[in-house]
Amino acid sequence: MKKIKLTLFIAVLGVLLVSCKRDIIEPVISSSPATPAQADLSLTVAFTVNNADSLITFSWSAADFGFSSSTTYTVQLSPTSDFSSNVATLFTTQKLNGTYKVGDVNTLLLAWNYAIGTPVTVYYRVATTVSPSVATLYSNIRSKSLTPYDAVINYPMIYVPGAYQGWSPGATNGILYSYGFNSQYSGIVRIKDGTNAASDFKIAPAPNWNNSWGGTLTKTGNNYSGALDPSGGNFTVTAGVYAITVDVNALTITLTKTDDWGIIGGAVPPYDWSSDVKMFYNGQRKMWEITADFHAGDFKFRANDAWDLNYGGAGGTLTAGGANITLSAAGNYTIRFDPVKLTYTVKLN
Repeated sequence: MKKIKLTLFIAVLGVLLVSCKRDIIEPVISSSPATPAQADLSLTVAFTVNNADSLITFSWSAADFGFSSSTTYTVQLSPTSDFSSNVATLFTTQKLNGTYKVGDVNTLLLAWNYAIGTPVTVYYRVATTVSPSVATLYSNIRSKSLTPYDAVINYPMIYVPGAYQGWSPGATNGILYSYGFNSQYSGIVRIKDGTNAASDFKIAPAPNWNNSWGGTLTKTGNNYSGALDPSGGNFTVTAGVYAITVDVNALTITLTKTDDWGIIGGAVPPYDWSSDVKMFYNGQRKMWEITADFHAGDFKFRANDAWDLNYGGAGGTLTAGGANITLSAAGNYTIRFDPVKLTYTVKLN
């Protein structure tokens, strides 16, 4: 009796297994999958510096590979209609829409060396993927005429005269900006007086010595904080690069030590990858920059004269440890670098 039951159980199990096997449906990729249809981008404001933080909206229809899948969409932008060069990835999403800032698109246009004030046609499309083993689907290509602008806003300013820049209120080196047009001013300043271990400075509300603030700073780790005193002596800090914030209403100041950025390479003086050339932080643009004579060749951006933190890339976008950036011809260039947005621009003067 037990033998009959066991035989019956095995027979039923076999039927179930065969049945389960037949119920498994392998996904079949359509021989003519439906590509996403890219709509016109939506930009409801003027493409200007005043609208740099406004959003450009991209939208498209869903792709259909012939089976249910987790689909990834990547919006690409290029100044070439066949996307043969300077292809920038704006964003990646699994939704059917997404946004990108006006200012970030403008940065790409400048990185591609288009002239400020001259309209340029850019092209955009959506690349769709479901698996590395399945060919990427591309949407239709649409275009838009945009005019690159100079990304400079006239923010209110105060000044940081000190030994590091010849005690000159109003000099280009040593300015803080009120990005919110309020009582708070900030910026990044390299406070280094030659080879001295420490350096002195003051805060001036105007580009003259009619009024100034000084005082005593409290050090916490590598950072400082204190109060603005109209009759105080010079502020003193260990030589270094600091992100400085001043509140002229609360009469407070903080300094946070930050990275010191330079540029290095065969294209960069002394043209042999042996040492960095320091960049200057332009607070009005919120970017590090350098203007110099460069050779044809390669370069990278790196922090603190070391390779621990360095950036390379192409087409105006950067990645940590990325490939060398190439200058195809010698000349006098202005090169700018944004370590927050990880973008750069190269302009032949």
